Amino acid sequence: MMKIQLKGAGELRRKLMAMEKGLAADFLRPIVDAGAQDLRATMGRLAPRRTGALAGGIQVENIKAGKGYAYALVAPDKEQYYGLFQEYGLGTGRSTPVRERTRRRRSNYEASLATRKKIVVEQGLSGAAFDAAITKLGRREAKRQKALAEGKYVQGERRPNMAAHPFMRPAVTWRWPYIRQMITDRLKALIDSFEAAK
Repeated sequence: MMKIQLKGAGELRRKLMAMEKGLAADFLRPIVDAGAQDLRATMGRLAPRRTGALAGGIQVENIKAGKGYAYALVAPDKEQYYGLFQEYGLGTGRSTPVRERTRRRRSNYEASLATRKKIVVEQGLSGAAFDAAITKLGRREAKRQKALAEGKYVQGERRPNMAAHPFMRPAVTWRWPYIRQMITDRLKALIDSFEAAK
């Protein structure tokens, strides 16, 4: 979970607190929600893609709002828990001997990728032609080819000590100056409209 806090806006905050009687208790909620939605969209664009489930599973949750504060959480859904592994990587960095079963699965995975390249890339087969081509393969290999075509996990694919593929932290680094400016502009517009209504 990453926490973002607007700093250097003390005067703006004092003015808003002075206006609190004329505003709803959670007047900051829509402003914070707009910033959170911007951040969610950026995370979705930067998320590693295979099936698109991780990018589509990033949600905004408005946690709480009250007098002078509002909190929103931008994070993947529970179903996309693996986003944590994408963000921070896997493994401890230790090198351990690879078991024979693991070696065999990795070898089968590499062979399946080579077969897929031959069928899809070199021969350019898709749809019914692809289905006809994989029926000529063994039962297990045909099943693996279907899984690869659908973007599903195939045994032997995962490697230990997977490198991190961050998408949340870069989104915050990249978008935070724009979000901060948007929040400041909206708060200033709120103050101006309140003062003009006096």
